[in-house]
Amino acid sequence: MKKEDFLLIVSSSLGGIAWGANTIIIPLYFKTLGLTPLLIGEILSASIVSNTVFSLLWSILADAYGRKRFIFISRGLATVAFVLLLFTPFSYLFSNQGYGLISSLMTEKIEDLDKAMSYRSSLNILFSVIGSLLPLILNYRYIIVVDATITLSSILLLIPVKEKYRGTKRPTLRISSFKLLGKLSTEAIIGLGAGILLPMLSLWFNLKFGVTASELSPIYAISELTLALGTLGAPLLGKTLGRIRAIFVTHILAIIVLILIPFSKSLFIAGLLYIIRNTLMNLTGPLMNAFIYMIVKEDERSRVSSILQLLDAVPRSIGPTLTGYLFSTGNLDIPFFITAALYMLSTILFYNFFKDLKI
Repeated sequence: MKKEDFLLIVSSSLGGIAWGANTIIIPLYFKTLGLTPLLIGEILSASIVSNTVFSLLWSILADAYGRKRFIFISRGLATVAFVLLLFTPFSYLFSNQGYGLISSLMTEKIEDLDKAMSYRSSLNILFSVIGSLLPLILNYRYIIVVDATITLSSILLLIPVKEKYRGTKRPTLRISSFKLLGKLSTEAIIGLGAGILLPMLSLWFNLKFGVTASELSPIYAISELTLALGTLGAPLLGKTLGRIRAIFVTHILAIIVLILIPFSKSLFIAGLLYIIRNTLMNLTGPLMNAFIYMIVKEDERSRVSSILQLLDAVPRSIGPTLTGYLFSTGNLDIPFFITAALYMLSTILFYNFFKDLKI
């Protein structure tokens, strides 16, 4: 593997450590600060929108003037946001911006994109396993310090990478792939479903079974480890079933498992089902990412990626507030069924749009 390819894959994967830890601790950290479930949900909702809007801004500028400099700016601001999170929960609104730019840079530099995306996804997930285990040994505030350090490290790794793309020199939101973007907008439905459940899932485990972050840590770590192994097989699965059919089949199986989780009578059963669902739902992620970047024009990749993130994020941002309200009223299991219905609708639409596309 070329040195630059390796640095790009590692840089874009390191954030998995922060993601793995924060998926567990952020709602619980906010709870220790005295925030109500509703306010926790509102902060998580606002963070999804604000981070996506900033990412869209950086993508417009990156397509116009080159990606690398705006990776540094966006990830630098995210580093500062994590430091400020030690003092105010509201800095979380700016802590997760600019990751899509690295994918655009990877598409320019790397020849076998399917394989690179698979490696990146597996490495990202392995890092998230490490992040998931951090609550076993560190308290919330130390984990946030790790978040800041990791984000800064992801910037430093890209210093030796040389960028050929120089941009159009004209910042614009115009997209020639508008029809394609419309078909990919089914991500908005996925976003709403994911937003309803996933950001608040650790709080659901806490309220349902009375568990702590350290007790949840092994479940999340195992789920990420199995997903890492699963994504390594994604290219083979795509070649065997076809890229679109592989995505469709694994998502349908994941939805079935998701519906079973709220019926669990113990943490063990709920955790096991969560591990299976997480693996099935996300193992074809590399195929989806490569698919999107391969069918979009080079000078539009960052914008298309960020607009898709925006289409995902706006409905996703509604979810945590809705779930916070449902949790506050004692309705812990309803979010699972809403999410399953939305996932099913999105999966069927995506398959119908792209099933005849040979790529």
